[in-house]
Amino acid sequence: MINDFEYGVVTVTEKDGVKTPQVVPPNIGLLNFGPLIPVIITHPQSVAAQMQKEGKKIPAKTVTALIDTGAFGSVIIPELAAELGLLQTGFRKVTSVQNEEDQPAFFARLQFQWGKGKDVSVVSCPLKTGPFQVLIGRDIMQHWNLIYNGAKGTVTVCD
Repeated sequence: MINDFEYGVVTVTEKDGVKTPQVVPPNIGLLNFGPLIPVIITHPQSVAAQMQKEGKKIPAKTVTALIDTGAFGSVIIPELAAELGLLQTGFRKVTSVQNEEDQPAFFARLQFQWGKGKDVSVVSCPLKTGPFQVLIGRDIMQHWNLIYNGAKGTVTVCD
């Protein structure tokens, strides 16, 4: 399935107490914020099925995710793992530009707006930059044909 995302961004500037919205062209929005897509985070299908059998509500939350070609695996913020009550499966080593450390790992389902979802192991660690709560890593992207069109300010995901 082909899914196109165009990056129309509106920023607000303030001068002398007056706020003025400014439309940022799609190519600049994509450049400044990166390829952002909505994703629903929930429990993996096996856990959700057990929760359903027990009559429990299956928590889910729609958040903003950054498609990060530099990330080997997908990452969620700790607050999201706690809010959803995801089951910790252990720890995984996370390497960043600044350091390397063990972080909690969870089993989760990342559900995309086009209907396909993936049950994957995610690492939970703080994400300090950007308007997103999830990084989509190459563990998910290995199933995609991803087209980043910087000139037009679009990202196309074929899943």
